[in-house]
Amino acid sequence: MKKILLITTAVITLAAFFAGCKNPVGSNSVPSSPQQGGGSGRGSNPVKITITVAGDTNAVPKADGNTFPVTVGTKWDDIRVLADSKIDYTPGYENVVWKFNDASGAVISAGHRFNTNVTVYSVSKRPEKQPVKVTITIAGDPQVIHKGQNYTFKVDKGETWAHIKTRAADTIGYAEGFENDTWKLTDASGTEILPDYKFEANTTVYTVSKKIAVTITVQGDTNVLYRVAGDVSFPAYYGDTWSTLKSQAERKIKYKPNYENKDWKLNSSAGEALIGTHKFTANTVVFAEPKRKDVKITVTGDSRVTVTPPAAIKVPKGTKFSAIKTKIESKVSCPADFIIKQWKKDNASGRVIHDHTPFGTDTTLYAEIKSVNVTITIQGSAHVHIDTDNNIIRPNGETWKNIKNFAKSKVTCDPGYIVSAWKKGGTSGIPLADVDAFEEDTIVYAAEQAVTVPESAAVTPPVGGITGHAVSYALPGADASWKGVFVDGRTVNLNPYKIGKYEVTVELWNEVYYWAKENGYLFDFEPDSEDTPTEDDQPMANINWRDCIAWCNAYTEMCFGSKDECVYLNGSASGDVIKDGAANGDSAYCNFSKKGFRLPTEAEWEYAARYQGADSTNAENYGNGIYLTKLDSASGSVKPIGFQGMTPPTGETYETLRDETARVAIFNKWWDGTATAFVTQTPPVTDRANVGSKAANKLGLCDMSGNVAEWCWDLYKATVTSSTDAYPAGPFPNYDTKRVVRGGNWSESTGQAVYDCMTGKRKMNYSSQADPIRGFRLVWKE
Repeated sequence: MKKILLITTAVITLAAFFAGCKNPVGSNSVPSSPQQGGGSGRGSNPVKITITVAGDTNAVPKADGNTFPVTVGTKWDDIRVLADSKIDYTPGYENVVWKFNDASGAVISAGHRFNTNVTVYSVSKRPEKQPVKVTITIAGDPQVIHKGQNYTFKVDKGETWAHIKTRAADTIGYAEGFENDTWKLTDASGTEILPDYKFEANTTVYTVSKKIAVTITVQGDTNVLYRVAGDVSFPAYYGDTWSTLKSQAERKIKYKPNYENKDWKLNSSAGEALIGTHKFTANTVVFAEPKRKDVKITVTGDSRVTVTPPAAIKVPKGTKFSAIKTKIESKVSCPADFIIKQWKKDNASGRVIHDHTPFGTDTTLYAEIKSVNVTITIQGSAHVHIDTDNNIIRPNGETWKNIKNFAKSKVTCDPGYIVSAWKKGGTSGIPLADVDAFEEDTIVYAAEQAVTVPESAAVTPPVGGITGHAVSYALPGADASWKGVFVDGRTVNLNPYKIGKYEVTVELWNEVYYWAKENGYLFDFEPDSEDTPTEDDQPMANINWRDCIAWCNAYTEMCFGSKDECVYLNGSASGDVIKDGAANGDSAYCNFSKKGFRLPTEAEWEYAARYQGADSTNAENYGNGIYLTKLDSASGSVKPIGFQGMTPPTGETYETLRDETARVAIFNKWWDGTATAFVTQTPPVTDRANVGSKAANKLGLCDMSGNVAEWCWDLYKATVTSSTDAYPAGPFPNYDTKRVVRGGNWSESTGQAVYDCMTGKRKMNYSSQADPIRGFRLVWKE
């Protein structure tokens, strides 16, 4: 029997070891104490761990249970007696020491605190002298329940209450909702037992119970506010019902304006709805679910409107009209060919109800109706021709932005005229804006305007062409960029053309640009850029080559009343008219047989800039009795431009050369012959000048040198080849975007810019580039 008991004890001890100890088998490591700062928060249940009791052959765990729970952090000294009560010792034996896990484990110190499940092992021995024992009897108030028949136990005489308290507590429980408040000696009126009290005789210890306290925390969504910041909870007792606590919860909160309580729920808005009989048995969150207060909306209208009953609905206070508009309108029936125009408050003379209008009080909504469609009748002035069917039927309330294209399709203008304005009501009406709405039958009048035609000079090149020859005088550089296009070995044949007297002005550009935008043309141009000129009579600049050709097509369409004479086509003679230079400009085909406006070819530009007829002053003979200004001079100048390395002509100085250049060209800096730097004119030139500010050349053209440089049609090539063609043969490859620029500019900072004013100087820029020193001049066919 003793052998069986020994084996059983060993099995129990080993099982308890594996179940409760995290140390590997055979390890004597001491379980760690709990970490500081990890305790449970206020009002939360303490974390429990399990203590398993084992012992040697004379210290056998009791059959009714060898485990018990303790709170994490409990000291061994406080539970040692409780552990001892779980052991049956062989008569004559008692505990001599407690160890971790088994007989080879580390001794458990009195101050050790437990934080994990663990086995405690009793090592016994036969004492030399039996200790004196006293009997402890457990009693309590009516809420105390004994766990079994045995509610007494013996302890060594002199044992302290701190050591046996957990043993005493292990023998009893409490009625639901109660817990220990304190322990007293003998009965409820006895002295409270202190931890160091020693038991010298048989004693009754009496437990006094109390109700378990719980904390109720009140929460809500963003429409719920606390009456006192931070005051979010109140105390209650285990078993209290919601019906007794609800008023306390309500006193903690208030609601934003237009809100009231809809319901109370457990934990959150997704929780279970609270009922009066709900009992609270733990710390709990009660959630106030708000709702908007309700207002009544009544629907009505004029005598033609039928309202489907019920005419009134209730909606949360503060609801915006947009949220209920569909529901409100579903209650209204209108006569045939009529729809709801708008809603008003109270009656026909009330204020308009908008989608964002909120309802804070009971409100009557009045439905104002309108006809479904309106008729717009198009009329026009003498040079505007209207279709026979001049009526447009459109939905009531539609804006001019959506109607004007229909109106445009009803009119055509005589060549040289455009529709300058569309007026509502007739000739004296106010010009229509895109946002103007049509809510009744209306006359729209197309007012005319003659298209501005630029001043020009007619150019008739010689029938035999212009025969180039070698340069016989010094230039600032020896490369081909200084020698123009009438070079040695080349004969250039040009057809007659007209060329603008002035560079395209800001005023003319804007007149065409805004018309073009209204008629489907697209531009990279930035009208609000700080680099864009704003003075009407200055040359327009900050425009790229692509925008120039699209603008030319738009100007042609304005003047001719159609796109038939537009010059620039997409890719070939059969291509579409280019209305978006950025998309199609680099593959543009120029149809020179058309009469529309265009950029000059480089040869056209140079011939017009250098032309002097039979006047040989400061010029060279290019055959057929035609003299052209020398390559080193500005257009219209009778003297060369002073440059570094030259010798001024007899009787001239760099100053007299400067003055002559300044007579015909806008520029800022000039070469004074000192071999140090370019010198700023006095007064300095700090901006573009009004077109025509300087003297014209022999053809009557102004600003062919200086002011702004001018785009030409041609693809730029550094070397001009021999050719007899009047114009380029067709579209250039769209992978090369370098385009010719001629004429020089006003540049405030670049000293050598004055050299660019020479009529022979060739330059280039990329077709997509725009800057404040570059503009253009128009050419067109007679």
